[in-house]
Amino acid sequence: MLIEGEKLDKMLLDAKTVLEQSNCKTFSVSSVIPKEWLVDEEKEFDKMITKSRTVKAKINHMLIKEMTKGQTKKCTIDADVKIIFDFNTHKISISNEPIFIFGRYNKLEKEISQSRWLCKKCEGEGCFKCYYKGKNYTSVEELIGEHFKELAQSSNYCMHASGREDVDVINTAGRPFVLEIMNPKNLLLDLNEGANLINAQKEVSVSNLKKVPRSFVELVSNSHFDKEYIAEVELDRNVTKEDVDILSNFKGVIDQQTPNRVAHRRSDLLRKRIIKDLSVVSHEANKVKIKIFCEPGTYIKELISSDKGRTNPSISSLLKCEAKCIDLIVSKINDGFLDLVVC
Repeated sequence: MLIEGEKLDKMLLDAKTVLEQSNCKTFSVSSVIPKEWLVDEEKEFDKMITKSRTVKAKINHMLIKEMTKGQTKKCTIDADVKIIFDFNTHKISISNEPIFIFGRYNKLEKEISQSRWLCKKCEGEGCFKCYYKGKNYTSVEELIGEHFKELAQSSNYCMHASGREDVDVINTAGRPFVLEIMNPKNLLLDLNEGANLINAQKEVSVSNLKKVPRSFVELVSNSHFDKEYIAEVELDRNVTKEDVDILSNFKGVIDQQTPNRVAHRRSDLLRKRIIKDLSVVSHEANKVKIKIFCEPGTYIKELISSDKGRTNPSISSLLKCEAKCIDLIVSKINDGFLDLVVC
């Protein structure tokens, strides 16, 4: 392995110049090394009893040491930009790393999906089936992502959320999400400006926006929280005092078979879920409004209707009548621990 001094000095100088011109606050260092160096390394490793650091690790350590000399910008793993030293070409390049924004969204209107939902027939091109929109629904993802895509001058975006609500469900609780902004050119995003643009639409609102490390994608996506729902239920007869008493005492473990409406895309399993509390908010004629506090993963619509016996017990089975959910709101998500770990 041989790193020519003059070529290395030139690469370091170019890298520092590019870094100074960037509007980043942090940077990371990576290297591309010739294959023959790796072959030589393997030969040396075969002779060793105990292994030492790899050639690439040693080179990266040296590069970081040199790049941080007299540098005001911080070298870190979760950086704004990555500087790549290519020892095949003896050139450097710089790439802007994705930006990750944590926050909570409220879905204020129905008929909005969470993720982008392209029309299956035309795959986004636009056709008669989707009224030439290229999609089945407007999504929370695009109502948030398009504004930040423009502000960041990025190529694309992806929203990672903790769970989801159905298209016809309102969310006033504030669902945790991380927006990943890919290939941004503008690294100095004004999160308040983005929030104001999003909230002005009146379809979706966001709050508590903060830049976070990449690790938050997994944290938020894999976190599941107890939730509170407010549901309006319609019976096939008028509500009685006995019904109110039964509902007010409805709590405990239920069995839920995968609902018919999602069976085509989810495994057909029997799950146990806990209804932690249920109270009657109001009732009139054949309608009753209830508040439900339950474990994550509980199918609320099926808890109400029974889904032809696939959820047991259900409101329908307990009241011995047909019951269906005609309105549903996610009113609270117990996700407070996320605020303790946000950077």
